[in-house]
Amino acid sequence: MIVTKNTLISELIDENEAAIEAIATVNKNFRKLKNPFLRKMLAPRVSIKDATKIGSTTIEEIFVKLEEIGFEIEKVKEGTVEKIEKSDIKKSQNMRRDKIIEFDVRPVLDGGVDPFKQIMEKLKPMNDDETLLIINTFEPVPLLNILKTEGYEYEVERPEAGVVYTYLTRVPEGVTDEKLEIKESDIVLEFSDIENRFEGKMKEIDVRDLEMPMPMVTILEELEQVSNTDALYVHHKRLPQYLIPELESRDYKMVSQEIDDDNMKIIIFK
Repeated sequence: MIVTKNTLISELIDENEAAIEAIATVNKNFRKLKNPFLRKMLAPRVSIKDATKIGSTTIEEIFVKLEEIGFEIEKVKEGTVEKIEKSDIKKSQNMRRDKIIEFDVRPVLDGGVDPFKQIMEKLKPMNDDETLLIINTFEPVPLLNILKTEGYEYEVERPEAGVVYTYLTRVPEGVTDEKLEIKESDIVLEFSDIENRFEGKMKEIDVRDLEMPMPMVTILEELEQVSNTDALYVHHKRLPQYLIPELESRDYKMVSQEIDDDNMKIIIFK
């Protein structure tokens, strides 16, 4: 197998399982590959180039470890130069720095809480000339994927080891608060209809007592055991925003119904 910067991590593992340990030695952030559930979720979606964002490392460092276990690395054609850098930094021509609203989500995550809802609450009342600065220990890729579809652009900086700054601003044409509300309400439409449709054909699980990221991992794992004619009924503490893009990419639909602050019913189906 000839490896390039665009080779998926899952392809490496399929070719040689020793790739798991080899990549894990490059950076501590890659140790999650040793978790079979996380590996199944992440490896098919992450290329070697993408992995440099997660691990704050270089393509070259990963190539060296792969060569050590027998992989052949694609050679750059003679006369061309391939610059191997640290993770790509997203730069937006529309980013404004004169009015910064700062939000450090590290204490929120340390408390075991998903900060998505709090981030959205910060964004909604902001003016078009304001920029939200999220301070974290990693690049919040799932969040950024969601916000890109809502008309936001971002920049990522790493001012020091273990600290990541993510700047978020609306693109010039912007999106309205109304659109954000519609996006959220679309998820909860016709819960009772779907519940009736799959009556007697639902597998039920409860992830309310699991710590992050196990609710998401468990749901994706359980879905692999559910047929296309059945559904998965989930008891969750809240609407799992990071899960939504994953479900959409796998052609699943989802409806939900909030019972109280710590009890959300969710049905996932094809």
